[in-house]
Amino acid sequence: MRRISFVIAAGLMIGTAASLTAQTAPADGTGFVYVNTQRLLESAPGAVEAQETWNRELVQMQEEVRLKRVELDSLLADYRRQETMLSDAARQTRQQEMAEKNQVLQERTLELEDQANQRRQELLQPILERVQAEIENFRAERGFTMVFDASAAGLIAADPTLDVTDQVIARLQAQGPASSTQP
Repeated sequence: MRRISFVIAAGLMIGTAASLTAQTAPADGTGFVYVNTQRLLESAPGAVEAQETWNRELVQMQEEVRLKRVELDSLLADYRRQETMLSDAARQTRQQEMAEKNQVLQERTLELEDQANQRRQELLQPILERVQAEIENFRAERGFTMVFDASAAGLIAADPTLDVTDQVIARLQAQGPASSTQP
């Protein structure tokens, strides 16, 4: 929800920032410019929908893990209530059963985490490719030598007039939504 609010707020600021950027935009053929790919990805058409789809799927996965954890907690509570009345063999059997269920829960949790990461990548890949293609098209059309990523760790300081993020966002949004991000 916080990320969606951020995306909406960023979208509202684009108009203001675009008018300021238009006044101080780098000249065509300027050697180097930069973009903030994080902002581009958040503002790209389809990004909010992809995030919402992933969030819905993640909630389902989390619910599965929660139900398995509740089942395991119930077994443990039953065991603790009955522990003093159980024979050594029955105690060992119940402890083994709980250990196995805990192992299954841990494995399933890791499996779902991997599945969630893979699904997020599937949803974001078309958007990322579209953003990268638009950056390259913009670079080629304007004759820029290189486009750096301001959200990457390598860029420490730069002249704000060389930031073309808002211009690339405007181009992406003008294209409209990409293909569906639904499963």
